[in-house]
Amino acid sequence: MGGRKGRPYRVVGAYDSETSNIQTGAIKRAFPVLHQLGMLEDGISLSDVMPENVEELVHVSMYRHTFELYSALDRMAEEAAGFVPVVVCHNLSFDMYPLAPWLNSHEVRVLAKSPRKPITFTVIDEHGDPALVLWDTLVFSQKPLSMMGHECGYEKLSGDWDYSLVRTPETELSEREEAYAKHDVYALMAWLGYWCRMNPDIPEEYLGLRVVTKTGVIRMRRIQRFDGLKGQGRKYNVGRFWNYLNRREMPKSDDELYTLHAATRGGFTFCASRWASVPITGGKLHVLGYDATSQHPAQMVSKAYPVRFEEASAENLELAFSIVRKKTVEKLLANLYKPFPVAFYACFEFENIRPKAGTLFEREGIFPLASARFSKRADENEDNGASDLFNDSMFEAGYKDTARNPRFLFGKLVSADSCRLWITELAAWEVCQCYDFDSVRAVSGYISTRFEKASDMAVISVMQFYEAKNAFKGAMREYRSGRISQGTSARLQALGIPAAICGDMERGVLPSDDLNFVYVGLKADLNGLFGIEATNEYRRDTVITDQGIGYSGEDGLANAPKNPKAWYQFGQRIVGWSRIAQNIVMQLCYPFCEGIANGDTDSVKMVVSSDTAIDSIDNALAEYSRAVDRAKRKACRRVETGYPEVFSSLDGIGHYVLEFDAEDFCCAWNKAYCIVEGGRFDFTLAGVPTASSRRETDMNRIADSMLASGMTFPQVCDELLGYNLTISNTVTGLNERIFPQWGSVMFERVVDWRGKPANVSEPYALALFPMSKTLNNTDIADNFSNMKVAVSNNPGVKTNVRMLYVKNGKYEVMELQRP
Repeated sequence: MGGRKGRPYRVVGAYDSETSNIQTGAIKRAFPVLHQLGMLEDGISLSDVMPENVEELVHVSMYRHTFELYSALDRMAEEAAGFVPVVVCHNLSFDMYPLAPWLNSHEVRVLAKSPRKPITFTVIDEHGDPALVLWDTLVFSQKPLSMMGHECGYEKLSGDWDYSLVRTPETELSEREEAYAKHDVYALMAWLGYWCRMNPDIPEEYLGLRVVTKTGVIRMRRIQRFDGLKGQGRKYNVGRFWNYLNRREMPKSDDELYTLHAATRGGFTFCASRWASVPITGGKLHVLGYDATSQHPAQMVSKAYPVRFEEASAENLELAFSIVRKKTVEKLLANLYKPFPVAFYACFEFENIRPKAGTLFEREGIFPLASARFSKRADENEDNGASDLFNDSMFEAGYKDTARNPRFLFGKLVSADSCRLWITELAAWEVCQCYDFDSVRAVSGYISTRFEKASDMAVISVMQFYEAKNAFKGAMREYRSGRISQGTSARLQALGIPAAICGDMERGVLPSDDLNFVYVGLKADLNGLFGIEATNEYRRDTVITDQGIGYSGEDGLANAPKNPKAWYQFGQRIVGWSRIAQNIVMQLCYPFCEGIANGDTDSVKMVVSSDTAIDSIDNALAEYSRAVDRAKRKACRRVETGYPEVFSSLDGIGHYVLEFDAEDFCCAWNKAYCIVEGGRFDFTLAGVPTASSRRETDMNRIADSMLASGMTFPQVCDELLGYNLTISNTVTGLNERIFPQWGSVMFERVVDWRGKPANVSEPYALALFPMSKTLNNTDIADNFSNMKVAVSNNPGVKTNVRMLYVKNGKYEVMELQRP
C-alpha cells in the first residue's frame, strides 16, 4: 500500500537518544548527549532481521550533536525517492523534544493520542507528499523495550549507562556505554523482525501507514481475514454490511453525540466498604476469586443491540425507565439476549438517592456510580489528550453528572440529596438494583425499541479469535507433553496461526518464550476486539503548533469520519453488559457467601466459609452460564446459518471460572488487594509497579521479606495497604517528568562528571528524576473518609505518615512527621 502518489512505506531504521539530567537548586532540566540512528541495509526486509544477524544488517551511527542528527534525517527524506522511509522510535513521547526544532522547520502532520503521546510524525515535502515518517513503537507494542528484547531473543542491556552521571556532548564515552546505546537500537530492530515473522498476515508496507497502533493491528487482521466473506443467501459480504451498519448508526446531531458519550462509562472496579482493610487469614474464612472468560467478547456475541435511536419526550423516557426498573434478575436470566424491550441514552434527575435497603449492595457497601462521573475528568488517567478535550467540551455544554450533598466512599457514590445522571437503560437497571430514591424525572434523551444482532464482522471475529486462542492453548499442552496430534498444525493455520510457528511446533523446535508470545498475542487480539468497537472517532485532529502538539477545529459532528469503523451504540453497551453480568453474578452467589470483598469488570472475589458454600456458588454460576449459552445461540444464529465454515459455538465464553482459592487475602481500596499463594505475596496495586525483573526489591519481595522476618499476614497488610505510606523510587522505579518548552534550546556551560566543562548548545529534553509515590494521603478528603471506614473495620491498619524505602538491599519503614 503506498502513501500519496502510490509510494510504498518502508521501515528503514530506528532512532534512540541518551540524555543527561542536571539540577541547579530547584530547577531540573535535561538535554541530549548522544543520538543513535540505526539504518537497515538496503534490500533487506524487516522479517530478515534476527537476533543473530541484527548487528550486521543494522548500521548504527552515533551523533554527539543534535544538528548532526537533523542533517542525517534531512538526507534520508531527500534521497528516498522510491519510497517513504519510516524510522521507528521506542517512546517518541520522550524523544520528540530533542526533535522539536527540526520538526518546527518542516511541514509536519502528526497523529497523536494526546499532546504528550505522539504516534507518528510525517514530514511533508514541497509537493505536499510524505517524505519521512517517525513512528512510536511503544504505542504499537505497549511493552517496554526490555520485554521486547527478551521476547525476540536479543536481550536489552542493563546497568552499563549510569544515568546519575552528568555528561555533555563532549564527554568521552566508554566502550560499554557505546555498546549499551547501540544495543537499544539493535533490540528494537530485532523485535520488529521477530514481530513480522510472527504476523505474516500484516504486510510490512502497512507498518507506519495503516498499522500504527495495537488496535490498528487487530482491525487490519480481521479485515484481511473476514472482510470478503459472503454468507449463504447474503446479498453483501461481511465488510460491506459492517460499513453500512456503522454509517447508518452514526449520531445525527451534536446533542445525540454528547448524550451518547455522557451516558457511557467504564468498568465496575470496586472495594466493598465492609471488607476494606480487613485481612482474611488462617481462620474459617477464605476467598474465592472468579474470572469471567473473555467477558467483553462474550457480550458482543450474546446480545441484541438497539438501533435507529430517535429523540424522545420526557414522558416516554420516564415510561421506558419504569419498564427497565421492573425487570428482575430472574427475568434477565430468562432472556439475556434481549431482556429489555426498550433502550435509551438519556439524562435523569433523582431525588434522595441512597443505598437500597436489604440488598447485598447496602450490606457490603458496593455501589456502581463512580465518583469520577461527578468530576471534570470522567477518566482518572492523566494526559488523555483528545479524550479529555472531548470530555471538557461535554462538561462545558452541560452534559455532566452532578450531585447535591453527595457522600462518596471508596470511589463510589453512596448517597446524595439529589443527582443528575446521564445513563443508558443498562446503567438505569444497575441504579435500580443498588439504590433507592424518592423520585426520578427525565430531562432529555434518545430512545429505541428496535434491536439487531451484532454485525457479522464482530461475531465472526470473536468466534475465530476465540477459537484460535483455545486451539493454540490446547496445542501448547500437546507440545509440552512431547506429542502434537495429527491435524493440529492444519487446524492452527486455518485459524490464522503462522505456518512457520506451526512447523516449528511439529518439529519440536519452537522455544518456550515464542510459545508464550504467540499465546499472549492471541489473547490480546481477542480482548482488543472490544477496543475497536468503543473507539471515539469524533475527536479533533492533532496538529503541530508553536507550543507543540495541539488540536484543530471544534468538537462534535464536525469531526465525523467519512468511513466510520465503529457502531457507537454497540460499543457503548459492551462494557455496560459486562457490568450487568457482575451484578447478576453477585446477586446469584451472595446467599451462599459470607460476603463479597472486591472485583472489577470481569472478576469478583467472594468470602466463603465452607465447601458446601463452594458447591452452591458453582451451581449459581452454572445457572448464569446456561443463560449466557442460550443468549449466544440466539445472537449467533445468523452466522451459524450463513457462515458455517467459520462458525464456533464459543463453548465456555462468558462463563465464570475459579481463578484462585486464597486463605490469605486483603483488599484496601479500588484496584488494591493482595493474596498469598505458595508462600509468596501477589499484589495488585494501581499506580505502583508491584513486581519487577529489573530491581532486586519491589512490593511483592518486600512483603515476602516481612513475612519471613516474623510479621503476620495481617501486620504486613496493615503496613503496606494502609494510609499515608510514601513508597520511594528505590521500590517503585517511578520517575517524575519535567517537560521542557516545545522547541526550546539550552545554551549553558556544564561541567560533566569528570570535571570537564563544555558549552552546551542543544535542545532541551524531557527530564526524568526519581519520584516517590504516596498511597492514600489523608489530607485528601475522600481518602480521609475511606480511612475512617478502614479503621472502624480494622483498628490495626496503619495511618501514620511513613516512608518505605530500600537501603543496602533491605527494606526499611521510617516514620515521618506530618508537615
